Order: sequence, then structure tokens, then C-alpha cells
Amino acid sequence: MKKFLPFVYLLVFACFFTTTSLFSQTTVVSNNGYTVFISVQPKAIVPLSSSCANGYNYNVKLDYTISFSGNNIPASLYTLQGTLGCGSSSHFFDLPNNGGTGTVNSQSRVWNPNRDCATATTATLGCGTVNIEIEGPGISRRTVSFTISNSPLPITLIDFTAVSTNGKVKLNWSTATEINNDYFTIEKSTDGTNWKSVKNIEGAGNSSSLRNYETIDENPSVGVVYYRLKQTDIDGQFTYSTVRSVKNTGNASIDIYPVPNTGNTIFFRGLTETKNMTLTVRDAAGSSVFSTILINANSVELPSLKSGLYIISLNNSLTNERINLRYIKM
Repeated sequence: MKKFLPFVYLLVFACFFTTTSLFSQTTVVSNNGYTVFISVQPKAIVPLSSSCANGYNYNVKLDYTISFSGNNIPASLYTLQGTLGCGSSSHFFDLPNNGGTGTVNSQSRVWNPNRDCATATTATLGCGTVNIEIEGPGISRRTVSFTISNSPLPITLIDFTAVSTNGKVKLNWSTATEINNDYFTIEKSTDGTNWKSVKNIEGAGNSSSLRNYETIDENPSVGVVYYRLKQTDIDGQFTYSTVRSVKNTGNASIDIYPVPNTGNTIFFRGLTETKNMTLTVRDAAGSSVFSTILINANSVELPSLKSGLYIISLNNSLTNERINLRYIKM
């Protein structure tokens, strides 16, 4: 099956997992609110000598991306490592427990009796099976196995985001290239296991330039909602993006007063917690004129603003929830 990015993934949810090389994605959801996204791709054979008249030892160079999203993100996992199968041989590699993007070499110094040290590739040596061992807060120790697919990429997905705003969820994604791309489907879930389609969005077919997409889920469930992007080729094959989660508190649950306001102090109604909350004031043109991290859930002191219409945004940096409120300064 084809893939979004030049990495391999597998979809895993808390307490159990499934394995499939068709979707080629790895997302591990903990039982306490955060998600780990893991991608690994073997890139090159690394011979340990330039001469291979009688064979040679070698390691494998791998690219990786590890990112976290959601709530209660730990500073580090307990264990994150793996093995890469190349034919009948196995190559151990270690990954950073605190995430990031980079390159790592395997450490097993496997012996190859052939004389192909100058021409060997991950494909010719049959490097196609990955086992990832992971453990962390809310993630029991487990080993996940999957097969690497070398199919051509139907699209190059740059980003996929989901943001809660005023009781709705705005979804954005961008592609750098598209090949025979028929359409996208937004899918959502309240438990990370059972998914339903929200809407389809037509793809570009074939494109080599940056393309931006946006759609809105008008009726998200209250609470944590998971979203993923399904891409379907013209021939009917499909792939999935990594999973994004947002916390939706519903519409009109938080308000500010007085509006209009002749002073500089505004008060909150319905705001019970300010942890990870940032307040931003934008003028009618959309330019930011003031921003602060909230400390008090009851009120905040704004600077002296010119009379006019403003939008006050309350953004939770941990859950991606954002609420926009209309504000008038007299």
C-alpha cells in the first residue's frame, strides 16, 4: 500500500494494537491522554570497511521522527528501541525516548558474506521488517511489528492539524506533491478505535506545487475527539495520516464581560482553569495587538486600546482548543 510520507507507521491504541502494512503508520495512544507518533525508514547500508573481497560487516542508516500530542505528555518514555530485519539478519537500533527527528545507525555489525559492499542497498538486502519496543507512562511494555512498503508516494503530506474553535473543529492540511490523488476523507472517533466519516474533499489529482486544504467539523462531540485524514487514489487504494486529538468543550461555555467596555479590565464567565491558556487580542484587520499567558481565571487587565471592534482568542496550547470572543472597546 502507498504511504503519505517516506516513513513507515502502524496504528496502535491503548490497551491493544493491530498490525497492518497497508496503512504504514505508527501511533501509540496512552491510557492517560497523550499520543506518540513514531516513524522509521531505512535509508542506506553502512559497510564498516571499504574492502569486501571476503564479505563485510555492516550497519543500516535509518531516518526517524517521534512526536507527542495530547494531555499529560511525559518528558521521556521509559523505552523506545527496535530491530530492523534485513533478510535473515536482525539489526538493533535505539531511538530517543524524548522524541525528535533525526538519523540513527543500527549497532549490530551484521556480517554479509557477499562482495557487494559498494552497491548494496536496503532493498537488495531485503530490509523490510521493523519491530518497535515501547514503554512509558500510561503505555504498557509492548513490541509492535510491521512491514515496510516501498510503493510510490501518492502524496507528500506536509502537515495535518485539528483545532477546536467555538464549539467547532477546524481541520487544515497541506501537500507538496500529489500523484493520482482522487479525494481526502476526514474521519473522527471518540475512542480512537471506532471511526466514522465526516466529509470528503476533492484532491488535486496530480500536482507538484504546494496546496492547502481546510474544512470544518460543524458538530464535534463534547470531550476529546480524534481525527485522521484518509487519502484515496484514483485506483481506489488509500492511506491514513497520523491521528490528531482535540478537546471540545462545546459552544458558548466561556464568555467575557463587560462588552462594550469603557475600561481595561475584562472578566471571564465559565472559565474554570487557566493552565496552558494564552489570551490574544486582535484588531479588526486580524493583527495581534496584545498577548499574555493567563494566571487568573476571573479577570485580566488589557492595555489601553483604541476604540473599536476586537477579537479575543483563548487558546489552550496543550489541547489545541481555541475560543474566539467578540470584544468592543468604547
